[in-house]
Amino acid sequence: MKEPEIVPDKLSDPINFKIIALIIGGVIGLHIWINFTNDPRIVIYSWSMGVPFAIIVVSFITAKKYFGTLIYSKAFKFLGISFIGIFFGELIYFIYEELLGLDPYPSIGDVFYFMFYPMIILFLRINIRFFSPKHNKIDTITVLGIPITLSGIYVILTTPNEFNFDFGFGLVSIIATTTTLGFAIRAVRTFRGGVIQTTWVLFIIGALSIAIGDVWYYYLEIFEGYSLEHPVNLFWYVGYLFVLYSLLKHRKTL
Repeated sequence: MKEPEIVPDKLSDPINFKIIALIIGGVIGLHIWINFTNDPRIVIYSWSMGVPFAIIVVSFITAKKYFGTLIYSKAFKFLGISFIGIFFGELIYFIYEELLGLDPYPSIGDVFYFMFYPMIILFLRINIRFFSPKHNKIDTITVLGIPITLSGIYVILTTPNEFNFDFGFGLVSIIATTTTLGFAIRAVRTFRGGVIQTTWVLFIIGALSIAIGDVWYYYLEIFEGYSLEHPVNLFWYVGYLFVLYSLLKHRKTL
């Protein structure tokens, strides 16, 4: 009797590690070049605005693709809006530093940066709530435990003698970015074993990298140690590229 044909797993969409190596290698190469060139600022701002802009474009194209669906159209609009905040934050910082010769922190740009957090959390929340409306203790610990733990560590390491803006704004931002990370991990648990599991693994790597960059940055600002050539920028660059890769893979998978 003829054996039945083996149906290939069409739902499998593995991570292309060549792309991962290209992302990490490219970012490290860029950082090395930045630290050995005389005036890297234009390149830095072009990169830090260009990648978020690409995410904005792909997010809204994806939202249009899913027009009329119950979830994806709305969710990807929030993702696009979140990176609009990043884009305008970078643009305002560029104007302050390069055109006005002013210190951009703090400035209106920080309002746009902060806009990233509630919008990305809404993106995650919509996906999680639609596909997994019920949650258990592990989910609660993930969403609440991560921001509480990391924010507590930040407070221990940076608490000044008297309250100041840098500490307060940094603490609020770290609570927001670590909450984002908690929701991202919750999303991976939601889609574990599913057709788009890979896209969420990539997304959480990006979210983790962005969170590390944010926490490190606000720690540096307390002690005035940040510069455009600092290694902390690597985590943002890698994070944005992983989010972009996850977004492109999502479009390809579904």
